[in-house]
Amino acid sequence: MGKIVIAGGGMCGMAAAMMLADDGHEVTVLERDAAPPPPDVGSAFDGWDRRSVAQFGLAHFLQPRGTSILKEQLPTAYELLSDNGGYHWNLVKFLLGLQPDASIGPDDDRFGLLTGRRSTLEWALATAANGHAGVTVRRGDAIAGVTTGTDVIPGVPHVTGLRLQTGEEVLGDIVIDATGRRSPTPDWLAAIGAVPPIEVAEDSGFAYYGRYFRSADGSVPPMMGPALAPYGTFSLLTLPADNGTWSVTLYGLSDDKDLRKFRDPEVHERVVRACPLQAHWLDGEPISEMKSMAGVVDRHRRFVVDGLPCATGLLSVGDASSSTNPSLGRGITLGFIHVELLRREIAKHFGDPAALALAFDEATENEMRPWHDATTTIDRRRVAEMRAELAGAPIESDPATQIANLLAAAGAQDAVCARTFGELSGCITLPADIFARPGLLDHIMSLAGKVSVEPLPGPDRSQLMELVS
Repeated sequence: MGKIVIAGGGMCGMAAAMMLADDGHEVTVLERDAAPPPPDVGSAFDGWDRRSVAQFGLAHFLQPRGTSILKEQLPTAYELLSDNGGYHWNLVKFLLGLQPDASIGPDDDRFGLLTGRRSTLEWALATAANGHAGVTVRRGDAIAGVTTGTDVIPGVPHVTGLRLQTGEEVLGDIVIDATGRRSPTPDWLAAIGAVPPIEVAEDSGFAYYGRYFRSADGSVPPMMGPALAPYGTFSLLTLPADNGTWSVTLYGLSDDKDLRKFRDPEVHERVVRACPLQAHWLDGEPISEMKSMAGVVDRHRRFVVDGLPCATGLLSVGDASSSTNPSLGRGITLGFIHVELLRREIAKHFGDPAALALAFDEATENEMRPWHDATTTIDRRRVAEMRAELAGAPIESDPATQIANLLAAAGAQDAVCARTFGELSGCITLPADIFARPGLLDHIMSLAGKVSVEPLPGPDRSQLMELVS
């Protein structure tokens, strides 16, 4: 086959490297951070220097669809994660277990997930890649830009490799940008005179404050309320992780100055303690400092403009192409889905850079863009709710929000809703495909009035202000 160069040795970069090497390509990964993966997951959490990953110490999660890709296409990484304390869980089986008349079937295994801390997830992929045939990982290599060759399409630059800051050129038949949210691809394209990509971007509007905890016996707190719980002008995210660890994250509007006090561990604890369904998630030993992150942008870039690629020979994957707010826990999974599409289109069109660029763009728009748009829609709804609460105004609930709230509430009482919610939250099936099923909306709406969609028990704004003061 051919030579492929990947910029970025994070999770998407390593996943792409191993998948493409399995297809017979010779893959070189260039990673800016010099530190290799430590020998174990404890060392990875405590001391792995991944300064280029802004969200490295914050909450992470791998949904069922991402778990399936990991298990089927990256089995060594899956086994490393599972054998080193990865957390197995199945939301749908949990919900069905709450229903006396429900039965669990073999097909419900598709809702199973395996997850862990970001450091553990990345450790498993990086460790697997280090010993993977056909993959060479170079660490400590900072990239200055791309190299170009003869145009494949007249007037469209053709990328032939990456130029390091040392001046060295690393050439390949295909260059893949997997550098994440801070991707320099627009700058690389501008430097070679390419048409800029079409970019749609907006600040999600949230600021996050969270830390990790560990139990003494290797257990994780029981799920008594939703993992993502909205409370008026803030939300609370509780996620289990590997080796008896878990994360507790509060977030609110990034311009809500009063809530910036969430970064104080004492304030953080007071607020979580005031939420009775989640307070027990603090019953462990804190194992990290409070981490915060703001300015999280929901961004989608399209690299085909007016029917022509911005450049041939260069493809962007994962957050370098499309990034979303992390509160839904979809980021890694959507990245893996995109890598899977990348692998598919390279297998079909290797050797034809023009066809590859167009086919990958079409696959991204058809199969990735809907997930991005659905996620940003949820972000906007939550921001609108928070702003209405701050203003003391009534919260306007559109039909789509009403259906979503009813579906989530009914999951613990209705088997159809449990599985439907599992498909959506686990990124298994696109929303449009799910709600096109005959009779599904009628079934969900028939439960209105039979299940509670009342707000979760917790502090209102005035009580919240007392807690943070």
